[in-house]
Amino acid sequence: MAESLISGINSNLDTADIISKLIQLQRRPIDVLEAKADLEAEKLLTFQDLQDRLRTFKSLTNTLNSEAKFLSTQGAFSNNNASDNNQVVGIDTTSQAASGTFSLTVNSLARESKLVSQGFSSTSGAVTIGTLEVIVGGITTNITIDSSNNTLDGLRLAINNSGANIQASFLNDGSATNATRLVISGTKTGADNSVSFGTTAGLTFTETQAAQDASLTLDGIAITKSNNTVTDVISGTTLTLQSAGSGTITLSSDIDTVKEKITGFIDGYNELIAFVDEQQFLDPDTLQTGLLFGNFTAQNLQSTLRNTLSSQVNGITGSFNSLSQIGIRTQADGTLLIDDSTLTQALNTDISNVAQLFASKGTTTDSSVTFIGFTSATAPNNYDLRVVGGVPQLSIAGQNQYSDAVGSGNFFSGAVGTSAEGLNFRLGDLSDGSYGTINLSFGVGEVINQVLANLTDDSLSGPLTTEIDTFTNTIDDFDDQILSLESRLEVFEADLRQRFAALEVTIGRLNSQKDAFTSALGGLENLFK
Repeated sequence: MAESLISGINSNLDTADIISKLIQLQRRPIDVLEAKADLEAEKLLTFQDLQDRLRTFKSLTNTLNSEAKFLSTQGAFSNNNASDNNQVVGIDTTSQAASGTFSLTVNSLARESKLVSQGFSSTSGAVTIGTLEVIVGGITTNITIDSSNNTLDGLRLAINNSGANIQASFLNDGSATNATRLVISGTKTGADNSVSFGTTAGLTFTETQAAQDASLTLDGIAITKSNNTVTDVISGTTLTLQSAGSGTITLSSDIDTVKEKITGFIDGYNELIAFVDEQQFLDPDTLQTGLLFGNFTAQNLQSTLRNTLSSQVNGITGSFNSLSQIGIRTQADGTLLIDDSTLTQALNTDISNVAQLFASKGTTTDSSVTFIGFTSATAPNNYDLRVVGGVPQLSIAGQNQYSDAVGSGNFFSGAVGTSAEGLNFRLGDLSDGSYGTINLSFGVGEVINQVLANLTDDSLSGPLTTEIDTFTNTIDDFDDQILSLESRLEVFEADLRQRFAALEVTIGRLNSQKDAFTSALGGLENLFK
């Protein structure tokens, strides 16, 4: 219908404005729903931000939630002769390395075989066609020399592509004639990887370096290795032999690295707490609140983290059983502050005890029992272990309420539904009897790690995942309602415009009839006159 029909041309009404105001009035429920949807969207973004922050913080807890991750060991070597500055050995350690000192003498390094051919005029010098038989570590490789590769460079390529553990290259010995030589080097060190030749196809090779094993003496014990990288002599330590010499290896706790892990954990905690506080604020004057104000999940997270870090840690050995004793204290705003001197003193006094405050640790009192690990279902505690009828049984220490462990061979775990569920251990002897106690303790790092896993792992459907799903579903419901109301509003607007258009038409007709009637009356009046 033409717009002129509803522009008030006949009624002299501002019908466009009337329709706009009626539409605005009808749109109020949609505006309310859109405002609610926007608020829910803000809350969803805030929870997604919180989830990302929790995952970041969880990565920090993963650096210290087990003793193996928490402890760090550093290695140093000092020459017996103070004036000797040669680098005898490089030392790399893992958390499995224990502190201690070791006397080391490196007699000789492991070496690879090296052989040099007779001289040639150039790399394109001709080589006799035939077969070159290379023997590496007792394995023979035949290299065929034919018209496609019967030059020195062609032979070099053939050797390097043969798959044998050797490498061929060129050497210029500076001679006036025939200065180019082919150098053959073994790619593996050690006497068992020596290189020699059988059939040489007219070539002559001279050995310039024989393959040999590394020879070293550690604490008076003679050791030979085929490689200069030694990983299986000192537990958790890799020795890289660099030259002959003697001195002392010292392995000690790396206090600085441990402090960095603790500081990173505390900084991450403070950032997380500050964010949650910011989202839960309440202004008593304006009554304005943060997006997470009154949210149970956020409140419970905050409460759990603070209680965990301020509580005593049970089941550990040593004089430290809380973070406050090692210089980590809670401030008025709920964040944590580190007293560096107190922490340093605690680490130097008993670093193992400090590790238990943060990390998980499992020990056994019987040498035939080996602690393997645990799952998220395992509760930290001391568990008595016995074998009855060839079946291992576990009970919380002192309660004498045993349950059969599950497993086969020598590997077992606590039964499902018990506090020892998922407690994995190895038992070397299945003879009936008592096998002492398996002790499992959780420090604050492991406790928080499990709390965060429950919150951030979507597969566990924890409370944070539920919150995010709820907000998402609520927003989807609002969108559906808004879409439905928008459709109804479009129908309402079309009907309204049609009605006003009809009104203008009607008024136009009435105006026409009025004009005709007025004209007729005028004619009658003229007649009577």
